[in-house]
This record gives sequence, structure tokens and C-alpha cells, in this order.
Amino acid sequence: MTSIDYVQFFLSLALDLLSVALLSYVFYYRRHQNREMFVAISIINVTLFALAGALASFTLSLGVGFALFAVISIIRLRSDEAGWVEMAYLLVGLSVGLILGLPGYSLNEKAIYASMLVLAMFIIDHPSLLIRKRSRKLSLTLEGTNIGDGTLHKRVEDLLGRSVDEVTIKSVTVVPPAIKVEVRFTENTK
Repeated sequence: MTSIDYVQFFLSLALDLLSVALLSYVFYYRRHQNREMFVAISIINVTLFALAGALASFTLSLGVGFALFAVISIIRLRSDEAGWVEMAYLLVGLSVGLILGLPGYSLNEKAIYASMLVLAMFIIDHPSLLIRKRSRKLSLTLEGTNIGDGTLHKRVEDLLGRSVDEVTIKSVTVVPPAIKVEVRFTENTK
């Protein structure tokens, strides 16, 4: 195991935080207004930074890292209820457990990595950081196959009784004539 060069660590962390702030907030959130994905992009980045630092300074099989991400992938694929924010919390929880469970680190080094992750999650997911919008997704099957006249969006809004952000055609069947669409809309929550 190697010890941490604290100056390099904090300079690298500052560069990483600047990069992810540009990516997740300036580029992504301001364009798409998806708070959940902002939280996921940001916290997954910080978590990977911590894991890379922790695993790089300790001799372990590369399989440990792959095993962690395999567990997360299985949970994500099997879970219809968990959103991106929940998955980010799960990733932080798993990572903190992994980092704190690694033998050979001093308590101070473990505390730095664990504190960084928990503090990052607290700040990035804080309700006052961004407007909380809840993104909803519905799948609908509509009768008929008339999609070329530009009325599909309006037809879905009339059916749901609300405005929608996006209507995506998933499939069209001729017999019986039907269209399967995915509908996305957002709601402000406070």
C-alpha cells in the first residue's frame, strides 16, 4: 500500500469537481433540467474518483472493482422502482463500505475517502441546490396508426389531460392498427 500525497489528492479532487460541475450542471442540467440525472452523473463521478484513489494505492485484484460494478448493474437491471438518485446513494453506500473495509489503510485515510463521498452526496443532492422536478414516464397504446399529420402530441395531451414534454413512438402495428408510445412529463415538487 502507498500513502496519499495530500497536495496531489486535493488538486486532483478540485480538477475532478470542476470537470464534473461543467459536465453535469453547465452542460447537462441547464439543457435538460433532469435533476435525477444531474445527481447521478455528479455522485457517480465523485465515487469513482474515491474508488480509483483507494484501489490504486492498495494492491488488489482488478476483479474487486468489476465485482462492485457487477453488483450495481444487477441491482439496477432488477429494480423498476429505484431511480437514478437512489442508485447514486446505493453506489456511495457500497463504495464507502468497500473503502472502509480495505485492510492496511490508516483510519485517517479511510475517513478522508468516506467523508468526501458522504459530503459530496449531501451537497449534490441537497434540495436547495436545484429545482426539484419529478420526471414521469408512461407507456401508452393508442388506437390507429395516423402519425404523419402532426397531431400525435396533442392527442396524447388530450388523453392525459395535461401537457407533456415528449412523445416517442416505440412501435406501430397494422393489425390491429395501434401505436405504442412513451410519454415523458415533469412535475415541480416542493
